[in-house]
Amino acid sequence: MSAQTWREPWRMRLAISLIFIFGLFLAGKLFYWQVIRWDEASQAVTQERERAKPVYARRGDILTREGVLLAKDVFRYEVRVSPQGLVNAEGLADKLAPILGVPRDALLTQLRSHAGGEILARDVSPSVAERILALRAQDARQLRQWVGLEVEGKPLRVYPNGTFAAHIVGYVNRQRNPEHGIEEYYDAKLRGVNGEVYGATDALHTDLIPFFLPSNQPAVDGAQVVLTIHAEMQRIVEVELERAVRETRSASGAIIVMDPQTGAVLALAVYPTADPNQSHIAGVRERLTNQTVAVPYEPGSVFKVITLASALDAGVITPATTFEDEGVIRIGTRDLWNHDLRAYGRVGLVEVMRHSLNVEAVKMSLALGAGKFYRYVRDFGFGAPTRIELAGEVMGNVKSVGDGQWREVDLGTNAYGQGINVTPVQMLAAIAAVANDGKLMRPYIVQEVRAGGEVSKTQPQFVRQVIRPETARTVTQILSDSILAESSNKAAVTGYRIAGKTGTAQIPVGGIFYHPDWTIASFVGYLPADDPRVAILVKLDKPQSSPWGSQVASPVFSAVARQIVALMGIPPDSVQRASQ
Repeated sequence: MSAQTWREPWRMRLAISLIFIFGLFLAGKLFYWQVIRWDEASQAVTQERERAKPVYARRGDILTREGVLLAKDVFRYEVRVSPQGLVNAEGLADKLAPILGVPRDALLTQLRSHAGGEILARDVSPSVAERILALRAQDARQLRQWVGLEVEGKPLRVYPNGTFAAHIVGYVNRQRNPEHGIEEYYDAKLRGVNGEVYGATDALHTDLIPFFLPSNQPAVDGAQVVLTIHAEMQRIVEVELERAVRETRSASGAIIVMDPQTGAVLALAVYPTADPNQSHIAGVRERLTNQTVAVPYEPGSVFKVITLASALDAGVITPATTFEDEGVIRIGTRDLWNHDLRAYGRVGLVEVMRHSLNVEAVKMSLALGAGKFYRYVRDFGFGAPTRIELAGEVMGNVKSVGDGQWREVDLGTNAYGQGINVTPVQMLAAIAAVANDGKLMRPYIVQEVRAGGEVSKTQPQFVRQVIRPETARTVTQILSDSILAESSNKAAVTGYRIAGKTGTAQIPVGGIFYHPDWTIASFVGYLPADDPRVAILVKLDKPQSSPWGSQVASPVFSAVARQIVALMGIPPDSVQRASQ
């Protein structure tokens, strides 16, 4: 037998042996996965093919009382590349770039950097999404080219009227988290509950073929929130506030309009403002903070209304009380002066309010004593949240005897609105209590909530009787007479008696000193004085044309009030008297 003949059977036997060994190895692997680890492998395959997909709930609308839409959800699409890998990025870029309206090279760069998942486009309209999906469905010959591309519809919060009522509504950011206003306060009701659908993925691992299983959960849309805001009234205050801030060259400002009998807020504006649709842009978020509830301030002389009402109600003064005004009064080691450094001699209560005399306000608080004075202050709602339905409300700061902050001089300075912090909503609610025969009402801005076919209406909530009705009427008379005593008073509204008070408050710097030039100018009032239907607060921060509330805030009150009484159809005083 030749050597060649001997080698051929040996090679055959070796090849057969190797095939046999490899077969045994494969059989062992199959046994391992098919028998020993069958459950685990089966579950992995199922997880690869089957998955859950969220069904997004629609966030509830926010509307004015007349149905003007302020916030709603629309569906927009997100186009992204999943980390499963693309076969032909160049071909996909060629097809997608003209549809998405982006440069082909920029899109190709995104497609090639998709290792962790890359979002190609956000907020894509339904029409564009439909074009992409239609092209993918038609492109059967290049099926693999579309592997890894996903088009998913998601709700996007939009604000159809832009800046209108922006500080009331607040906004929802790109992560669907609410900030400020109604959006944040009522988030639990507005957001609804997302659902879930289970199914198998298609060949591209992009679309879901749903199973009709009991485990599928439908989405529950959020509640609809209807505000107390009157749209036309809101437009009036926004226009007048912007004009006032610009003309007086103020840093910012706010106007609130309230029904004193119920506490319903009819309009609320802050300026500068911003478009909540652009909340993702740098600097916009800060401009949407609602200073009427979130930024306390020292109110200045408008607070003298509270001091006057408290002293009259406690009986430490009467409507006939007169004072000898020396222009200065000492408390402890501190001298407190009238704002104009003048002494007015013998004055009654109308003159005290007309000239806004600090010294006489201090005398009233001293006559009350710290215990009674701060009890009235807190009864009027200061130092506690009003519980209005706006997120971010702060309590302000009312010092108390023995709290480590209070000093003897505070009893004097607090009487004319310095050294005490309040919010504009607190201030207006307190003045509205005087207009409402001494009844403090909880301010509210939501008229009703509609959810699941049910309507939950907000009922006006009486908080407490702060002062006696006769005291409230006396204060109204004094405030009205003090305005009539000034023939040139800029707050006057022709045909209507108004009751109100100006405020010019210095702005503290560093918590110790007051800025020599900056002030907060304000006017708070209500009308008609004999039957108050509307209460208005005007506040301007750091006005440059004049520091005085009587010069810059009073005219704004008059402009707003004139338009509101016409809008509400409130007849002039002469007509009301003739009809009685």
